[in-house]
Amino acid sequence: MSGYIKRTAIVLIVLIAAALVLNIAARDIIGDRNTERNVVVQRITREISQTIEGTEVTEESLRDAVDTVFYRRVTEWEQLYGCDSAPEDVDIIMTGEADGSDADIIGGNDTLICGIYDGDRLVALAVHRFGRSVYERIVTVMNAALIVCAAVVLVYSLWVYRRILLPFERLSDRPERMARGDLEEKLPERRDRYLGKFVWGMNMLADKLGHDRQTILKISLDRERTMTALAHGIKTPVANIKLMCEAISTGLYSKDGSINEEDAKLAARIDKNADDIHAIVLQLLDTSGSVIYDFDPHTSPFYRKEIARRITEEYGRRLEIARIPFEIKSKGDVMINSDIDGILRILRQLMDNAVKYGDGTGIVLDLDKTDEGHFISVRNKGTPLPESELPFVWGSYWRGSNSEGIEGSGVGLYEARCIARALGGDIRMRTYDDMTETELMLPL
Repeated sequence: MSGYIKRTAIVLIVLIAAALVLNIAARDIIGDRNTERNVVVQRITREISQTIEGTEVTEESLRDAVDTVFYRRVTEWEQLYGCDSAPEDVDIIMTGEADGSDADIIGGNDTLICGIYDGDRLVALAVHRFGRSVYERIVTVMNAALIVCAAVVLVYSLWVYRRILLPFERLSDRPERMARGDLEEKLPERRDRYLGKFVWGMNMLADKLGHDRQTILKISLDRERTMTALAHGIKTPVANIKLMCEAISTGLYSKDGSINEEDAKLAARIDKNADDIHAIVLQLLDTSGSVIYDFDPHTSPFYRKEIARRITEEYGRRLEIARIPFEIKSKGDVMINSDIDGILRILRQLMDNAVKYGDGTGIVLDLDKTDEGHFISVRNKGTPLPESELPFVWGSYWRGSNSEGIEGSGVGLYEARCIARALGGDIRMRTYDDMTETELMLPL
């Protein structure tokens, strides 16, 4: 984003520099033109003075002299000095007696006034009027064009920033959040639809990842059930084999009760293999009930209000559409030194459970701090789980009696507790008459 602002600033600086260079160059050209105009004015005025020299000076004679020197020779003056340097009109202003010391040319860019003398006597003023210089018109047009270009660049850059870059920057962390397991929140559609295909694609990807995750969890559940059934099915035959090996090694099956050394050695080998099978069975039973979750904590300090802001962004609109009242209670804004992504991953699971298993009459997110640590709880109204089921809610693939007809895999709370413990805290659930509270505890 800063690179875009820098490039826009560079374009504006280039336009401003171009305007400065253009005006400086035009000023030099116009200065040279004014010098030529002074030369032309002096020559025309001098010839008018020479024409009336030795005659009776009247306004009519002066105008005749102007007509002879200038108007009848306009083409000559323009060819000699150029249309831009030759005046378009010369007028006469009669004066009284005056000293000839004020013979300097006065006037502006479009008008030059020069004295007409009869000897040393100032008899009139010649007013030379010029048309607007072509250079001035070019400079005016170019300045206007550069101003318009700068305005267009600035307005268009602001439009691109507000309509495209700023919304995209807000969505830029979405892939990372999806990689961390946040698949529930969908990106909102925009009316302008400039990012429509991107938003549609990201939402489609989230749906696909969520579907794949549910498929993997179902496969894992089937695997767990199969492994459990297989392990329990193998345990009884293995125990029987060990008993038979012990009977053979002690001569229980011989007619005279004596021990056959060869049979005893073979029974010992079978017994060892049975022990190996028994160890594998125990390993299967130990791993079949667990879920592999991917979480590597990265601890860094952040303010607690960031949790409230992120949860509001993710769930505020969804709960508003579902007409579920949602309230966040936070006592102050303290610093937490933990992994905010891990905390949000836990809270997403708790919020999703509150939406799925609550009665829709209200959800409260409470953030607090005591001498014992940070406490973040999610409370929802609805029929709670029986007290007897609470110890089992943290087990993998376990679902409560209130989950009938509700989609789920039974691993969310298991993963939430694993993440909480990886962060040095823990998570617990309490039930009341018509409310369930799940509380995350984090160390100071």
